[in-house]
Amino acid sequence: MMPLDSPRLERFCQEYVEDLDARAAALRAGYPARRLRDTVSRLRRNARVQARIAELRKPIEKEARADAEAAWVVAELVKIARADPRKFFHADGAPRKVHELGDEEAAALSAFEPSGEAGKVIDRLKVLELLGRHFGLWPQKPAAAADSNLFEGMSLDDVRRVRDRVGRLLAGSGVDLAGGGPPGGAR
Repeated sequence: MMPLDSPRLERFCQEYVEDLDARAAALRAGYPARRLRDTVSRLRRNARVQARIAELRKPIEKEARADAEAAWVVAELVKIARADPRKFFHADGAPRKVHELGDEEAAALSAFEPSGEAGKVIDRLKVLELLGRHFGLWPQKPAAAADSNLFEGMSLDDVRRVRDRVGRLLAGSGVDLAGGGPPGGAR
């Protein structure tokens, strides 16, 4: 669906999805306050308005679902980071069965034995690193600069002139580029 024909109707829809307050949206869209109750009632019954509002809400709802999923991932990482390795064992040192573990310790398992004993534990340092990056606790290392071609866009004649000029400068300092050997011709 495209935006509504009426700019005021479209503005109402845009304003409504901001805070889901129909009265405030109607006022911000320019509807008169003296008949606001009737206006809002009429707008809520308008099928085109409701369809447009539903269309405008789709990306907002999609973003909200993505945010909720990201929050769940972070919560799971926090559980793993808070897992206490001592809680994998009874006081006598015997390992606990999986069903005896708390939520944080159970979340920290990446595998367990068929007998029900706790098995492999997730790399806690990696989890802490992921959380630290998520919360911006340390700056990211900048990506390595890609090699660039210093001669890109230059003609072959220009490249030869640069080569000859650099050769003259280096020759003046005792470096022989043509021969590739040490200065003075000794090999």
